[in-house]
Amino acid sequence: MSEVLNIHQDNLKDIRQLYDRYAGMLLGFIRGTVQDHQRSEEFLIKIITAFALENQGQAISWLKIRQFARYKLIEFSPVNDGQLNISDSGNEYLNLLEQDERTVFQAVYYQGKSITQLAGLLNRNENMLRTQLKSSIDKIRKARGN
Repeated sequence: MSEVLNIHQDNLKDIRQLYDRYAGMLLGFIRGTVQDHQRSEEFLIKIITAFALENQGQAISWLKIRQFARYKLIEFSPVNDGQLNISDSGNEYLNLLEQDERTVFQAVYYQGKSITQLAGLLNRNENMLRTQLKSSIDKIRKARGN
């Protein structure tokens, strides 16, 4: 699937700088959601290009581009009907989590679900889900040495 992008020459420099600085981290983030390597790379290019075009001349941070990517991934998702789309991951940190913790973490971090939404989808107590999310984050931070 080859796509021709009609991007003005002035924007190519911004896109290249964004790619050089954030592509590695952003691809890891995308791979946590999209379990297909080729699709992840396609989404990476689309997200960086869209971000560069929408944020011309503005200050850029990792947090800002990650948040933008999160919303774009939800947009790109073929099923956006409130269902959970949790799959097993090759991510070494997610593999440290128990299945329930992984489900909660992926739904909140990658899919942008709120605890309230998740409680409704899973028919579970919000406080229990918050505890699982905190436990997940603590396990990942500990494994990463943070």
